[in-house]
Amino acid sequence: MRDLTVEFADRGLLALDGVDLEVDAGERVALLGPSGAGKSTLLRALLGAVPAVGTVRVGGRDPYGRSTREIRRNAGFLRQGDDLILGVSGRLNALMGTVAGWRLRDWCKVLSGRAPSGYADRFAELAARHGVVDCLSARASQLSGGQRQRVALIRALLPAPGLLLADEPTTGLDPVTSAEAVRALHEADATVIAATHDLTVAATFPRVVALREGRVVHDGPPIDETISAKIYQQEKV
Repeated sequence: MRDLTVEFADRGLLALDGVDLEVDAGERVALLGPSGAGKSTLLRALLGAVPAVGTVRVGGRDPYGRSTREIRRNAGFLRQGDDLILGVSGRLNALMGTVAGWRLRDWCKVLSGRAPSGYADRFAELAARHGVVDCLSARASQLSGGQRQRVALIRALLPAPGLLLADEPTTGLDPVTSAEAVRALHEADATVIAATHDLTVAATFPRVVALREGRVVHDGPPIDETISAKIYQQEKV
């Protein structure tokens, strides 16, 4: 990202203000900052999903140009609030992360309750690891918030994306499943960028980028309590 600015004019909101940021392939980065700092907007800009001025490149490709679809196909996105389709099963929601490559026979398998070609073993392993095997048949509307979050995590991980974006990945999870979700992010063979309010989660990442009012105010190792207090209390860093 070079001089990246995102403004929502209809709301009079400057979400990102001249952000310069470079993340190497395979790197793991935690995004910190108070609500409204621009964390979610930054993640969405990597997929060309918000109006932006400046330069964004993902693997050398422009998410605001002809490469948008290709970049999104190679990215897993765990959205804040899980973003599931409530009227269908947890299983179908989890499998939707691979839909870009589905053929007719894959749809037939999914509608009969099976994973599409090439994903059955990985799906079973992820479902078992994240403790959702027993709730996959239920509609998403019948699941708890934590269960929906775990289904959404499986959806993001299933295609084995090269870029994994996570927006508050531990929302609604108990300490045990939260630790498992964070472990899954670190074990993914991908470039990982995770936005979080949880300093404990951020401390597991080798690099922390902190945003405040749309600007980068820290970029380096996990922060100590003094710096974090300044970030969240909006004092001068």
